[in-house]
Amino acid sequence: MADTVAKVLQLGLSESGLADADLRVVRQYIVGTKAEGFLTEDPNSPTSLSAIYPILLKSLLQSPGLGDYRTIACDTLSVWLQRTIQCCSLSPSFADSLKSSSSAGSVEDADAVFDFVCNYWTDSGAALGNALRELLTKLILFLEKIWTPEEYRDRLAKWAVIILRYPRSMRVVYFTIEILARQLGGSVIMQSEPRLIKESLLLIYSNALANPIGKMINAILTTILKEKLGAATKSAGRSLTANEAQQVENDWLSLWSEDVIEAIRNDDLRPHIQTYLLPNLFKASPFGFKIFIQKLQSGKFSLRSEKDITLLIGCLKIGQDLSILDSTENSSAGGPPIVSSDFLRTLLHHSSDDLRIGGLSLAVSSPQASKPISSTILKVLFESMDDLVLESDPEFRNRVYGFLRQMVTRLRDSSYAMKRERVKLAKKPKTEQRIAELDANIEFNKKFLERYLAYLQQLLRPGSSYQRMHMSLKLLQTLIRSGLDNRVESKWHEKNHIDFTFHVPVYSAITIRLLLDNFVNNYEDIRETSSTLLKMAPLSALFEGIDDIEIVREIVDGYADKGIYMISGLRGREGDGGARILDFCFYLYKEIGDHSSADLEIQFLESLVSKLEEAVKQGKDNLSLAVKDFPLHGYFTSLKLIFEQIGFAEPLSSEKESRLTKISERILSVVHSMWGVVEKILCHDSPEGNMPEEIEENYLVSLEEVYGPATQVILSYAWRAIGESSGLLTVLLSVIPLDSSIIAAENISDLGDLLLTELATIRHRGAFSSVYPTFVACCSRCNRSNDIVLRELPKKWLDDHMQLIQEKSQYITRRSGGLPFLVAAVLTAETDASKRPLLHETFTRLSTIAKLPPTISDETEKMDLPQVHALNCIKSIFVETRLSAASAFYVDQALAMAIDAFASSVWSIRNCGVMLFAALQTRLFGSRKYTDSRLTVGTMSARLFFSRFKDIKGVLLNHLQEHVDHLDGGSAQTHIETVYPVLSLLSRLESTDGYDGLDAFAPYIMKCLSSRIWKIREMAARAVQALISYDAWETSFCRFLSEVDVRTDNNGSHGRLLALESLLAGLAARASQPPIPKAALDLLVERFDEISSCECAPVALTFLRVVKAACEHARVDEDDEGSLEELQEKLNEYLDDNDYSQSIPHPGSRMLQGQKTTYYIGKIVDDLVEGEIAENSAVKQIMSCLNSVEYDVQLAALKVLLAGKFLSKDSEISGTVYVKLLPEVWQWISDKDETEDDSSSGLWSQLKAPAIRLFSAVRELAEESKSTKKKATKKTGLPSADTIWQWIFKAIESDVEDSNSVSEASLEALGTLSVSLADNEGVFEKWYLQVVQFSDDNSPFSNRNSALKSLINFVEGMSIKYSEGLPEENINGDDGEPDLSPTYQLRTTLMHLHDFLNDDDDELREIATKYICCSPYLLNTPHVMTTIQTSRMFANYIVDKFSATAEGSVLAAALARRLVSGSQARSTLSSAEQYMLDGAEAVEQFYEATQEETALFVIEKQNLYRNEVSECELWAYMFTRLARSRNGEVGQMKGLVVRAMMHYLYVWVMTACGADMGPQKKDAEQGSETAELEDMPSLVEAIKEMGMDGPLGWSCRMDTVFLIGRRIEAICKVLMVSGEGVLQTGKIEEALRGLRGVAEELDLHPLWLE
Repeated sequence: MADTVAKVLQLGLSESGLADADLRVVRQYIVGTKAEGFLTEDPNSPTSLSAIYPILLKSLLQSPGLGDYRTIACDTLSVWLQRTIQCCSLSPSFADSLKSSSSAGSVEDADAVFDFVCNYWTDSGAALGNALRELLTKLILFLEKIWTPEEYRDRLAKWAVIILRYPRSMRVVYFTIEILARQLGGSVIMQSEPRLIKESLLLIYSNALANPIGKMINAILTTILKEKLGAATKSAGRSLTANEAQQVENDWLSLWSEDVIEAIRNDDLRPHIQTYLLPNLFKASPFGFKIFIQKLQSGKFSLRSEKDITLLIGCLKIGQDLSILDSTENSSAGGPPIVSSDFLRTLLHHSSDDLRIGGLSLAVSSPQASKPISSTILKVLFESMDDLVLESDPEFRNRVYGFLRQMVTRLRDSSYAMKRERVKLAKKPKTEQRIAELDANIEFNKKFLERYLAYLQQLLRPGSSYQRMHMSLKLLQTLIRSGLDNRVESKWHEKNHIDFTFHVPVYSAITIRLLLDNFVNNYEDIRETSSTLLKMAPLSALFEGIDDIEIVREIVDGYADKGIYMISGLRGREGDGGARILDFCFYLYKEIGDHSSADLEIQFLESLVSKLEEAVKQGKDNLSLAVKDFPLHGYFTSLKLIFEQIGFAEPLSSEKESRLTKISERILSVVHSMWGVVEKILCHDSPEGNMPEEIEENYLVSLEEVYGPATQVILSYAWRAIGESSGLLTVLLSVIPLDSSIIAAENISDLGDLLLTELATIRHRGAFSSVYPTFVACCSRCNRSNDIVLRELPKKWLDDHMQLIQEKSQYITRRSGGLPFLVAAVLTAETDASKRPLLHETFTRLSTIAKLPPTISDETEKMDLPQVHALNCIKSIFVETRLSAASAFYVDQALAMAIDAFASSVWSIRNCGVMLFAALQTRLFGSRKYTDSRLTVGTMSARLFFSRFKDIKGVLLNHLQEHVDHLDGGSAQTHIETVYPVLSLLSRLESTDGYDGLDAFAPYIMKCLSSRIWKIREMAARAVQALISYDAWETSFCRFLSEVDVRTDNNGSHGRLLALESLLAGLAARASQPPIPKAALDLLVERFDEISSCECAPVALTFLRVVKAACEHARVDEDDEGSLEELQEKLNEYLDDNDYSQSIPHPGSRMLQGQKTTYYIGKIVDDLVEGEIAENSAVKQIMSCLNSVEYDVQLAALKVLLAGKFLSKDSEISGTVYVKLLPEVWQWISDKDETEDDSSSGLWSQLKAPAIRLFSAVRELAEESKSTKKKATKKTGLPSADTIWQWIFKAIESDVEDSNSVSEASLEALGTLSVSLADNEGVFEKWYLQVVQFSDDNSPFSNRNSALKSLINFVEGMSIKYSEGLPEENINGDDGEPDLSPTYQLRTTLMHLHDFLNDDDDELREIATKYICCSPYLLNTPHVMTTIQTSRMFANYIVDKFSATAEGSVLAAALARRLVSGSQARSTLSSAEQYMLDGAEAVEQFYEATQEETALFVIEKQNLYRNEVSECELWAYMFTRLARSRNGEVGQMKGLVVRAMMHYLYVWVMTACGADMGPQKKDAEQGSETAELEDMPSLVEAIKEMGMDGPLGWSCRMDTVFLIGRRIEAICKVLMVSGEGVLQTGKIEEALRGLRGVAEELDLHPLWLE
C-alpha cells in the first residue's frame, strides 16, 4: 500500500492537492500504520509523516467548499496530527526531526489551519463542524508537544484575541473559545474580553448558538473555579475544609451570578440558560446552586410574580434533576414546599404555560423513577387535567404529553418497586403496617389509572374538538405501550419494559367503540392513530366473549360493508374514512385467516379491486352519473393503505404471490383506464371551470342544489382520482421487492409512459404535484433494477423530455405545469449520488436552452417558450431537497442565468428569472427575509460565502461592471432589472474584520448610492453594511455624512443618508450594543441645520430618521452625553419651529410632515410625563396637529397618541390634561359634521375610527380625574352624554360597509358611554344588540374583539357605579317584557362575558380571562388563571352574586334555556316567561342533527373550541346551585319562577323520553305551553326510526346526537337533585332508565348517556 500512497502523494505535489479518493487512501494508510512504524521509517521516505504533511495541508487550504471534500481533508489531517502526537510521545526527538524536515509546527502553518477552522466552522453542517472541531483540538495538542510552554500559551492567547474580534453571531467564536479556555484557563479569556459572558448571554436565545454558548461559558467558569480551588489549596498547604471550599465557591459565584440572574429574567434568554448553562455549572458546584437560589430570591423577588415563580421553578427543577434537591423538601431559602398541594394547584391553574409545565414537571419528575408519587399530588393532577390536556397550543400539549408519559412510567415503576418491597417485608416480622401502606398505595395507583383512562375515553367521544382527540389518542397509546393492559402483546411495549403489578383493561368495549367510530373523523391523523391503536389490540379484546370464528367474520363483513358504502361517497373525508375502515378489515381478515388457514384478506382484496373496476367502467359509460355515484378516490386510498401493511419482506407462498401478481396487473390496468376517464377534465386549459359536454347535458340543476356546483364535483372527482391512484402506485413501486414477479418489467415501462403523459399534459397543479412522487418512485425502481432495459428508461424519458421542452408550443402554463417535476423526478432517482452524471448533463442542456435568445413576435407573451421551461426546470432542481447537495455545484451558473433573465425583454422570462433568483436566495441564505436586524435574518459572512461559492463573486462583479454605469442612461430599465438582484444578494452578506474580498464591489455600490432610481439607492444602502467592518464604522459613517451635498446632488445625498440609516440599524443590532462614536454625533450636530433645511423632502426625511435613530440608540458613553444632548436639542428646536397646520401640495413633503408630526407628538407626550411643558400649551400643540388640513399629519398624531404612553393609566400625566383636551377633541370630531345631514359622515373613515378611540379613552381618563367630578357638563364645553351617545351610535349604523373599523371603534366607545345612560329608554337594548351581532361566531375577529372590549368597558363601569350594591327590581316588566334594571343589565353582560371564555380565538379568550381574573370587581385573583379554571370560578361568582336577588330567578330561566338549547340560547334579552316560550324540543334537535349533508364541501363550524357538553354540565351545576338557594326562600314570586323553570325542564325531558309525566301542579300561566309540549313526539320514537346503531353506525357521524344525550342526562340530574318535593323525581329516574334501555337495545354509543 505504501507504493500506492507514494504515487498518490507525488500526484498531489504536481496539482492543487489530492483528489477525494486519494485523500481516503492516504487516510487509510495513516490509520493502518502504527506510530512505531512511522518512527522506524526512513525520514526521507515519500510516505513518511514529514513527507505527507505538506500535501495534506495544501489539500486542506485549497479545498473546494462543495461536497464532502473539505470534511475528508479535515479528517485526514486530524488523523495525521493524532499519529504525529503519538510519535512525539514515544520519541521526544521526533518533534525536532519533524520541524527540521517540514514546516509542521511553524507559526505560519498553525495560523493558517486556525484561520481555516475559523472561516468555515460557522454555517458548516454537522459532519464538517465535527471535523473542524477535531482538527482544532488535535492541532492544539500537537503544538503542545512541539512548542515550549511559553510559545504555546502565547500563540493560543493570540488566537483568543483574534477569534474574539469575530461577530458574536458566529458559532465558531464559542466553539473555539471553549477549546482555548480548557487549555489556557478561563481567566486568560476573561482578561482579553471582560464582557464576554454578559454579551454572549444576550445571544443565547438563538437555537443555533445556545448550546455552544453554554459550553463556552461553562468551560470558562469551571476552569476558573479549578484555578481558584487549586490556588487556595496551594496557599493553605493542605486540603481545604468544607467551609473553606464553600468560601472559594462563593467568591467564584460572585463573578457571574449577577450577569446570569439579570439574563435569566429575560423571557427569551431564560429557557436556554436553564437548559444549556446552569445544569453544568451546578453540577460542578452543588453548593453554588444553593447560594444561587438564595441570590435569586433576594431583592425584588415575589412569589406573586409570574416571572419570579418561573425563575424559581426552572432552577429548582435543575436541582431536582441533579439530585441536589428532593421534591419533598422545602426550598433552600425557606420558602413553601416545592410541590405542596396548594402550591402545585396554583401552578397547574396558572395561565402561564411555563408555570403549568414547571408545576407538572416538579410533580411527576424524579431522578429515581421508582419513587412513588404521593396520593395528594395525584389528586391535584387529576383535578387539573383539563388545564393541561385541553390547551389549544400544540407545543404546550407536546410538553404535557412528555410529562404525563413520564407520570405513567413512574406509577408503573413505583408500583413494581412497592410490590417487590412487599414481598421482602412479608418474610419479616412486625411489618404488617408497612405492608398495608404499600397495598394501599398500589391500589390507589390502580384507581388513579382507571380514572385517568375513563377521562381519556371522555375526550374521545365523537364531536370532541381536534385537540381533545389528538391528545387523548397520544396519551392512550402511552397506556397501551406501558403494559397496563396485560393482554397487549409484548412487541408493542416500549423499551426497558417492566410489568405492571396490576391489570387495567385499556381495550375495553368503550375504548374499542370510540376508536372504531373515529375512523370517520374529519382529521387524517386522528383516523390514522385510531387505526394504529386498534391494530395493537389483541383479537380477544376486539371480539371479547365471541369464540365462534364465523361470528367474528360476520362482524368484520359488516364493518367492510360500511367501509364500501363510505368510499362510495362524494366527499374526500368520507372516502378517507371508509378507506381506513377497509384497511382495518383487511388486517382483521388476515388475523382471522391465520386462525382458520384461509386467505380471507386476499379474497377481500380481489373483491375490492373488482368494485374499483366496476366504478371505472361506470365512468367510461356515464361520466355524469359516475362523478356523484361512483367516485374513485376512496377505492385507491383503500388499496394504498392495504398494500402498505402487506408484509412483502416475509416470503410469500407461490399461490399468494400469484394472486397478488394478478391483482397488481388489474390495478395497473384500471389506472390506465381511469386516466382515459379524467384526462379530458384535467388537461383542459382551464380545469377549474371545465364542464364536459357529456356532463353538461345530464347534470341537472336539482343535483347542484344537493351536491354543489357541477364544476367542483367534476374536478374533485378527477383530481382526487389522480392523486389517490398516484399514492397507490407509489406504494406499489416502493414496497414490492425488486426481485418479485408481482410487477413485471413491461408494466413498469408502460406505467412510466403513463406518468410522463400525465406530467406533461395535466394543467391542474394539485393533480400533477401528486403524480411527481410516483414518477420519482418509478425512476428509482428502474435505476435499482437488474434489468438493463429498465435501467436505461429514466435517461430515455429525460432525453425525450428535453426535446419536448424545445418543441412544445402552446398557451402559457403556470410554471410550466408538470415539466419541472418530470426533470426533478428523474434526477432525484439517480443512483450514482457521488458523480451525478445525469444531473451534470441535464443542467448543461437546460442552461444552453435558457441562454438562447427568444424569438420576439406578437404571440411571444401568449406562448410557452423553451427558455421559460428551462428556467423553471432549473428552479425545480434547486427546490428539491434531495438534490440540495448535488445542486450546490451549479449555484453560480444558475445565479448568472437568473440575473440575466431579469433583463429579458419577454415578461415570462423575467418572471422565471425572479422565481429562480428567489429559490437560489432561499437555497443560499435560508427562507427568512431581510429585516433591520442583522442577527435574525438569513445572512452569511462574506468571507464564508465567497469561499463556499468561489465563482459567484466574479458573476456578481461582472454584472455590476457591465450595468452600473448605465443606470442613469436612456435605456436604464434593462440595467436596473439586472443590478437590483445583485444588490439584493450583497445585502444578505455580513462584513468580517480583516476581510477585503468585497473591496472590489465598493466603487459600484457607491455609484448605486447616487442612482436616480430610489429602489437602487435603498438596496445599495443595505449592501453597504457588508462592505464596512466594525473597525471602519466610525470612519465610514463620517465619510458618508460629509459627502452629503444637498445643494447639487440630491440623489447622492439621499443614498448616503440611507446608508447611514442602515449603518445605525446594524450597530443597534449588535449584541454588544456598542455606542455611537462622539465624532459621528458631533458631525450630525454640525450638519443638522444645513441638511434638515434641504428643499428635497426625501433627503430631509431620511436625515430626520437618521438623527432620531442616533438619539434613541441604546448605549452612549458618558463622555459623549453632551454631544447627544446637543443633537436632541437641535431636533427639538427643528420640530418646534415647524408649522403643522399648513397645506402641503407635494406628496414627498406630506410624508416629511407626517414624520415630523410623529416625532413632535412623541416629544410632547414625553414632556407631559416629565412635567416639562405647560398643560394648556400641550393641549394647544396636540390640537394644532389634529386640526391640520393634511391627512398625514392628523393620522400620524392619532397613531402616536393611541399607541404610546399618553393614554396609559400608569403614566404620570396629570388628569387635568385630559379634562382640557376632551372638549377640544370632541369639537374637532364633530365640527365638520355641523353642516351635514348625517352626523357621522364628517371625518374620513381612516381618521374617524382612531379619532373615536381617542375621544373615548380621553373621556374615560378625564372622568377618572378628581377635577372632572367637580365640573358640570356645560362648563367642560361638551354636549350632553345622550347627544354624544347618539352621535357615536350613528357611526355604527351608517354605511358600515365603507369602513368596519369605524363601527368597531364606535362600539368600543359605547361600552363606557352606555353605563351612565343605561337607565334611558332604548340605550342598553340598542348597544347590547350590537354587541350580540358583533360577537357572533361568524363575525370576523376584529368585530368580536371590539364587542369584547365594549363589554368589558360596560361591565367595568357598571361595577364601579354599583360597587356598594345593586338595586332590587321586579322579575318581569310590563306585559311580560324583561325589566332592564341595572341588575338585569349586569347579569346579562356578565353571562355574555363568560361566553367569551369559549371564543374560538385564543387572543379573545385570553383578554376575557385576564379581565375577569384581575378586575377588583370580579374574581380579583392573585394571578391570571387558565381559561378553564376561570370559567368555573366565574360561574360560581355569577351564581353567588345574583342568587340572593330577584334577578337570580331570571338567571335560572336563562340557564334552563341554555340547558335545552345550548349555544343557540346565548345573548338574548328575555324575561323569565319568554325564556320558557323558546327552545327546541329534543326530538326537533335530533331531527336537525340527523339530517344528512350531501354537499361536496362541508361548512366548518366557526367555533371549534367550544365544547357544548362541558358547557351543558356547567349550566346544570349553576342551575342546581340557584335552585337550592331558591327553595328555602319565602318570596312567592321568586319561588314560583324557579319552580316554573324546573317544571319546564321536567316537561322537556319527560317528553324527550316519551314517559308519562303524571299529574303535575301547573301554574295557570304555563298551562297552554305545557299542553303543547306534551303533544310533541318523543325522542325515543325518533331514535327507533333511525334503527340499529353499533360501531361505525349512524350516530358516529352526527356530533350533535351525543350532545342531546348528555343534555337529557344533565337535566335529569338537575331535577333529581333540585326538584325534591317539587317534582316526581321517581318518574324522572324511570324515564331515564327507559331511555337507556332503548339506547342499549339499539346499540347506541355507550357514552351517549353516561
